[in-house]
Amino acid sequence: MQRYREAGAVQQALDGIVDFWRETLGAVRVDTPVKSVDLMLNGWLTYQNLSCRIWGRSAFYQSGGAFGFRDQLQDSSAMIYARPDLTRQQIRIHAAHQFVEGDVLHWWHVAPMEQGLRTRFSDDLCWLPYITAFYVNTTGDWSVLDEVEPFLTAPLLEEGEDEVYLKPALSGGSADVYEHCCRALDRSLTKGAHGLPLMGTGDWNDGMNRVGREGKGESVWMGFFLTRILRDFLPMCERRGDTARIKAYTEYLDHLAIALNDGGWDGEWYRRAYYDNGAPLGSKDSDECRIDALAQAWAVISAAAPPDRARQALDAMEAQLVAEQDGIIRLLTPPFVDTPHDPGYIKGYVAGVRENGGQYTHAACWAVRALAEDGRRDRAARMLEMLSPVSHALDPAAVAVYQVEPYVIAADIYGAAPHVGRGGWTWYTGSSGWMFRVGVESVLGFTIEGGATLVIAPRIPDDWPEFHIHYNVPGGGSYDITVRNPNGSANKVVDVTVDGFPLQAVDGTARIPLVRDGGPHGVDIVLGA
Repeated sequence: MQRYREAGAVQQALDGIVDFWRETLGAVRVDTPVKSVDLMLNGWLTYQNLSCRIWGRSAFYQSGGAFGFRDQLQDSSAMIYARPDLTRQQIRIHAAHQFVEGDVLHWWHVAPMEQGLRTRFSDDLCWLPYITAFYVNTTGDWSVLDEVEPFLTAPLLEEGEDEVYLKPALSGGSADVYEHCCRALDRSLTKGAHGLPLMGTGDWNDGMNRVGREGKGESVWMGFFLTRILRDFLPMCERRGDTARIKAYTEYLDHLAIALNDGGWDGEWYRRAYYDNGAPLGSKDSDECRIDALAQAWAVISAAAPPDRARQALDAMEAQLVAEQDGIIRLLTPPFVDTPHDPGYIKGYVAGVRENGGQYTHAACWAVRALAEDGRRDRAARMLEMLSPVSHALDPAAVAVYQVEPYVIAADIYGAAPHVGRGGWTWYTGSSGWMFRVGVESVLGFTIEGGATLVIAPRIPDDWPEFHIHYNVPGGGSYDITVRNPNGSANKVVDVTVDGFPLQAVDGTARIPLVRDGGPHGVDIVLGA
C-alpha cells in the first residue's frame, strides 16, 4: 500500500511489465505468408509457455501447480532464444530433484511441502541429458555441466509398486550436472527380449502405464529417444575424456541401431512397444492402436531409421493419422476400446479423446518436425498451419466445433464422432513450447550453434516467395533476416549476404557469425534449386 500510493508508482509498475513482455515476446519475430502461424509464433506461444507452463504451472483444466520433471525442462528449451538463463536455471532445478540411484521425481510440489511422486517411468530422467545437450550445443555454455546440485534419497519402490507419493530427503551427496545427466543415462541402458529399452510404467505417454509394469515390456519409442540423446550427449563425454561412458554409450547406440530396425520394424512402419507378455503394440497385427505417430516421428528425428524406412514410416503416418478434413493429426488409430490387452488408463478415455485416438498436439508437433527433416517441405508447412489454433476458429462454424480459445494451443483435439474437432485442454500444455520450436527451427530453419553461429536452413514450400525473421540477441544487438525465393524453388540456400558482404553458403545452409556488438545487422538469403 505504501509503495503504490506514491505518485506515478502504479503507472511505472505497469510500464515495467509491458516492457518486459514486449522484450521477451519480441525476441524472435517472423513474417511469413501464413498469418495463422505468424500470430502464434509472434508472442502467443511464448506467452503461454512462460506465463502458464513455466511460472503458473496451473490452468483451468489442471490446477495442481506442480513441477513436472519432463514438462518444465521441455518448456524451458523453447525460451533459449529469448531467455537462455531460464533454460539454464531449469536444468539446475531438475538436476536437484534426482535420486542417488539416477531416477527422478515424476512431479513435485515446491517448498514448504517439497513432496513428489517416485515412479517407474522410463523417460522422465532422460529429459535432463537431452535438454542439457540442447542448451550446451545452442549456447556454447559448457559451464552448466560444472554446476553442482544435490541428490535426493527416499525408500526404493517395492516389487509390484508402480509409484509412491513421498517426501524425499537430501542424500548428503552431490555432483555436477554432467554426473547427474550420466546417472540418468546409465540407468536407462536397459534391454528387453527384443533388445529394446524397458518401458516401465510409462514412456512419455503416461496413459500407457501398464504396458510394461511387470518389468518386461519394451518401448520402441524409448529406443529412438535414447538414440537422439546419446548422439547429442556423447560430445559432452568426449570433452570430459570419460572413456568408460564413451565406450558404454557408443556400444548401446550400435546395439539400438540393430534392435530398432529388427524388433521395432513392422514391415511398413515402426511398432510402438511390446507388452510384458511379448505381444506387439502399434503393429498391423494389433487389434487396436495399429499405428502410433510418436514412433514414426521419432524414427526420423532420431535419425535411426534408414532413408527408405523413414519414408515408409512417414507415408504410413500421413495416410492413417493425418486427417486434413478434420484439421488434426491423430496420435494413434484405432483407439483402445475392446482389446483384451491392458495398455493402462489410456483405455479409460472415451475413444478419440486425448491420447486415445485424438490429436495429442505435443506429438503432432513432432510429426511436423519429422516431415520437415525428411524434406517434405510443403507438407510440414501445411501441417504447421493446420495445428495453429487460429486455423480452427476462422469463422463461426469452426468456432462452434472447436469451442476453446483460438489464441493458445490446446493439448488435445478430439478425433472421434460426435466430437471430432473439439478442442480439449488449453493453456497448460507443453505443445506451446514445441510448436514454437518446430515453427522457428524445423520449418523456418532458424537455430543457433555454439552461441557463435546463426544457422539458417529453411524447409519452406516452393510457393512461398519470401519470409522474414527479426532476432534480438540476448545482451544486445539484432539481426534482420530476409529469406527470398525468387524462382519458386526453396530447396536450399544458394546465396548469403551479411551487412552487404557476400558469405559462402555451406551445404545449402547459411552459417552466419553471431556478433554481440549491440548493433543491428542485415542478412539477405536467397533460396534456389
